[in-house]
Amino acid sequence: MTDKRTRLIETAIRLFHERGFWDTPTALIAREAGVANGTLFNYFPSKAALVEAVYLSLKQSWATHLQAAAPSSGSVHDRLAGYWTGAIDWARAHPDRYALLGQLKLSDEIGDGARAHGIDMFGATLELIGEAMAHGVIHPIEPDLLKTLAEAQISAAIEFLGKHPDASVAETARTSYEIFWRGIAVALTGD
Repeated sequence: MTDKRTRLIETAIRLFHERGFWDTPTALIAREAGVANGTLFNYFPSKAALVEAVYLSLKQSWATHLQAAAPSSGSVHDRLAGYWTGAIDWARAHPDRYALLGQLKLSDEIGDGARAHGIDMFGATLELIGEAMAHGVIHPIEPDLLKTLAEAQISAAIEFLGKHPDASVAETARTSYEIFWRGIAVALTGD
């Protein structure tokens, strides 16, 4: 990514979180990023394109963090636990970005192509889940349902930690994951 494009996306992330993406004019984003308004449109042909770029930037940041957090080998249980904990850690380290990502996921501004690309960024996780289903480690669950259930339970753990600052992050992540695992595992052997 070019420096100006990165600066525009980072500025948009900050302003979209502060003001909402509907109430943030592109002129303000350009000014705050230190570029001419026309320059913004050299990188993003429309505000909708900028909103999608912000969405994809946030998804990529989260996906990269998950990949780094999860072990590359070991049982399915342990590898998925790494992704789970990584998701919670990223959201806690970047609460503004997590909140904005939640808003953008619900927005009509994000097209099907951007949504599909955002899902593809989590390819390693999805591949592991597919292999686990094929080998009978976890129940064959429709992938979008499984993703929705996981996101909801991760979100619940994050919300709990926000309301209970003295709670153990590690214990909350472990407990919330084990509850999820018991729902998807064919046998509760940890494999």
